[in-house]
Amino acid sequence: MKQKNILFTDMDGTILFSDNGKTYFKESDLDAIKEFQQRGNLIVINSGRALPWIVAPLEGYLLPDYMIAGTGSIIADSHQQILHEEPVSFTAIKKIINEYASDIPLTVHTKDNVFSCNQKKQYNLPTTPISSIDLLKTEKLYGMSFHFKDNKSAKAFADWLEKSDHQEVRAFVNIQDVDMACRDCSKGNAMNILCQKLGFMHEQIYAIGDAENDIDMLMATKHGYTFHHSPATVKQYAEGCVKSVSELIDKILKRTN
Repeated sequence: MKQKNILFTDMDGTILFSDNGKTYFKESDLDAIKEFQQRGNLIVINSGRALPWIVAPLEGYLLPDYMIAGTGSIIADSHQQILHEEPVSFTAIKKIINEYASDIPLTVHTKDNVFSCNQKKQYNLPTTPISSIDLLKTEKLYGMSFHFKDNKSAKAFADWLEKSDHQEVRAFVNIQDVDMACRDCSKGNAMNILCQKLGFMHEQIYAIGDAENDIDMLMATKHGYTFHHSPATVKQYAEGCVKSVSELIDKILKRTN
């Protein structure tokens, strides 16, 4: 019997790209993913995005077998049913906002909604503007993102948070954005949880991502891949580099068939 494999892929900059404000998938990647699934293998989207922001752009293009949202705060199946969750308290989020960033643009997400505050930017994704974070005090929250003007500002905040007494929340820098989730959450931890639930062994597990917030995902498997153009800080944790997701899938199928 042929070995089945599971591939965890980041979303932005890995399978979803942007050009002049418009997002797109590469047809070659979509075709490869569909063939991969047709052969009995599993595809998992592993992203810092909120669940609604994963589902919306995929509709009509790709149906993953599982989705990991909010940097590991939610693991859901293809029907958006939650298999594992790590919510973060409203109190922790409110305290961070009050101490550091009361006027910085931010988004906060639940399972079904993304709420924005202090935002002038218009999103091409399902978003509900709110006047105050206090309106969410009774909601189950899975994470928050601050949207800074540049990477330097994002890293400065992440450094502050790491040195502060906010032990419930962990920060993940993604270029000019900082995604925050429960301290125990990470893309790599969520990978391990799902693989244990599904019974996948190390040799069957692959991952690909393009940025520093994908490092712990690459470290969670011996078969972690990134791109030739990725930063050296990411490449050092990868088994190899490819030019596309479709190239990696071709490697996997040749290796395991």
